[in-house]
Amino acid sequence: MHIAYEGLIYEMMPLGGISRYFDELLSHLPDDCDPSILLPKGHVLTANQPKLQTHYASVTPPFRSSLTRRLLSRYWRKSQWRKIEESFRDITTDVRHWTYYCGLCQRPITSSRVPNVVTVYDFIAEHYPEIDPRGKHRHWLRQSIQAADRLICISETTHLELCERYPDAEKKATVIPLGNSFAKVELGELPNQLRDKRYILFVGRRNEYKNFSVLWKAWKSIKTQYPDLLLVSVGPPLNDRECRTLKISREEPGFVPLDPVPDSTLKTLYAKSQAFIFPSRMEGFGLPALEAIESGSIVLASDCAALKEVCGDSAYYFQSHDDSHLAELIEMAVELTENARFKTTQRGKHRASSFCWKQVALQTAGVYRSAIADHQSRRNR
Repeated sequence: MHIAYEGLIYEMMPLGGISRYFDELLSHLPDDCDPSILLPKGHVLTANQPKLQTHYASVTPPFRSSLTRRLLSRYWRKSQWRKIEESFRDITTDVRHWTYYCGLCQRPITSSRVPNVVTVYDFIAEHYPEIDPRGKHRHWLRQSIQAADRLICISETTHLELCERYPDAEKKATVIPLGNSFAKVELGELPNQLRDKRYILFVGRRNEYKNFSVLWKAWKSIKTQYPDLLLVSVGPPLNDRECRTLKISREEPGFVPLDPVPDSTLKTLYAKSQAFIFPSRMEGFGLPALEAIESGSIVLASDCAALKEVCGDSAYYFQSHDDSHLAELIEMAVELTENARFKTTQRGKHRASSFCWKQVALQTAGVYRSAIADHQSRRNR
């Protein structure tokens, strides 16, 4: 079975998140799957997949500077779409799997000679339109749901919302939860500034819906009681606008912002923390929570549906707006006895073991086969 992947996500998000999902999927496909991928120019795939043929398209991101150039870019993109489609025709394929809701150069998903598979990650932009002010991503999502022959939802939570918003899509949707990448990661070195220190941990971007400000308030409220408790944030560097919006300071005593780190270091950060905090208002799955429970961290998570689905009884939950309750949970985590901490983390490791990338790949291959069979059946009518 030949599968062609349209690799826009490697331009949008070169590392982590959805890119990790496709890296792992490509690495665990069954032996009878022959994958190829169309990537943005200059990108090097990180997946360890010896059979993988990499097809590069001569494309660059669309112009975005001035109005005139944006108008011209519409025609430029269409010329690129033709080139990309020609590249796809050169790939022997039975099915296409799109890594995002459109393709390189914003190429829309349309019917083709082979079935289209689209993974639906979440509906966060629908709930928080301020993160998509021009509505592009919402438009692409709607269009892709309608054009896809098969849909894969990364959680029951996402599947439920898909069926509520698009009832006709239910018959072509399958739930395949993500896998656990950190089971195979070895512990690394703790950063020097955190050795022999107590800290709580946040991982990821600090967008509006990620709700970092609630964690900031909770931590500040207990600093008098725990003056040695650091707040570590792993993610993109803080910018001035973010500091103003979130009302946080890079120079706040006890605040340790870290750039993204290797998985081995991140696993150690999880393992050595007093608690990992995930205050997000909404998630489609929540990979950091899964990484944290696998690594042996005490997880304090908002009670959004996806995080409860992933963590089950291995996390402590709070309402995403309630910084007072979060502060109480942080105090509880700091004061946990070794025995209570051990029982909680063992529960988490057992929970994490049920999320397996090999199973994700097997189920996804099943979706491909089903889509191919239905497509051939329709063509033979």
